Amino acid sequence: MLKLFEKSTVFQVVFIFVATALLWSGTIADPQPMEPASGFAPLYALLCSLSLLPTLCTVVAMVLVVLCGYFFNLMLTHVGLASQNSLLPTLLFITAASASETTLSPMLIASLITIAVVNLLLLRSTLLTVSADKIFGAAALIGIASMIYLPSLTLIVAYLLIAVNYRLYSWRDWMVFLLGLLAPYLSLWAVLLFTDDLVPSFEAIAADFSSISVSLGTFTPLQAVANGFLVLVFVLSLIIVWRRLGEKTIVWQKNATTLMLITLAAVAMLPLGQFFPVRLHFFAIPFAFCVTQRLGLVPRASLATRRTSWHSHLYDLLLILIVIAAILC
Repeated sequence: MLKLFEKSTVFQVVFIFVATALLWSGTIADPQPMEPASGFAPLYALLCSLSLLPTLCTVVAMVLVVLCGYFFNLMLTHVGLASQNSLLPTLLFITAASASETTLSPMLIASLITIAVVNLLLLRSTLLTVSADKIFGAAALIGIASMIYLPSLTLIVAYLLIAVNYRLYSWRDWMVFLLGLLAPYLSLWAVLLFTDDLVPSFEAIAADFSSISVSLGTFTPLQAVANGFLVLVFVLSLIIVWRRLGEKTIVWQKNATTLMLITLAAVAMLPLGQFFPVRLHFFAIPFAFCVTQRLGLVPRASLATRRTSWHSHLYDLLLILIVIAAILC
């Protein structure tokens, strides 16, 4: 099956649409309204004020996940991190972002914005650095994402390590990042100042960060096993890709590291929300990349041998189990 993902675009598109339909069929049959805005989430609260119908919320969430998955695939292709003939990153991104998702939520929207952040920080030439305008843009997007889902500020942790990876040590780079991060907040605070809502916004931010606690969601044993399986597959794939970085070019290594460092932001986010079952939205980028690379390690030197065929079938089974696990979540 994985061979078809490299050869047949029609098969890939059909498989992705079928998987998406299965992932979202339950929520479309029983649509849920948007998650209510809570704490500091001014942009998400503005979206909630539109009072969208539950069916529309579900459809919009599904379409956004599919479109962002395709954009993520194009992004990987443009920087040489994925094959031009494969839509496997799209499928895996949709799988991770759709697991246990029912409708539009602040966490889902903020996680999709992360794709744009990463896109600005990826290298596209042999120049091993990022320009000031891209640093500013990435920081501004992090600020906007935090206005939708405040724990998105943990993306700053990932950026700090990405900055070390790119040697962005100068005071100018740090000032550009700080100004970019503050830009959306300064605009918001200017508006809140004239509506007498500035102090309440600071209080909401303080309340959100003071409520750090490990919380568990409601889940069945089957959902726990499915979620644990996806987390295990991701962790193992992450370790394998990290160990093989030295086999690639410097540009490939730095771009791959940028994608994988998003994992740290997602992990840092867990105490600020639901610890288990793990909501995989912010893990979707490194999950799709690492599992794509893992599934791409099928032996190719002797495709006619029985051993290679056996390995190939195991990888096919793994892909099917990943999709099934996401559906069960």
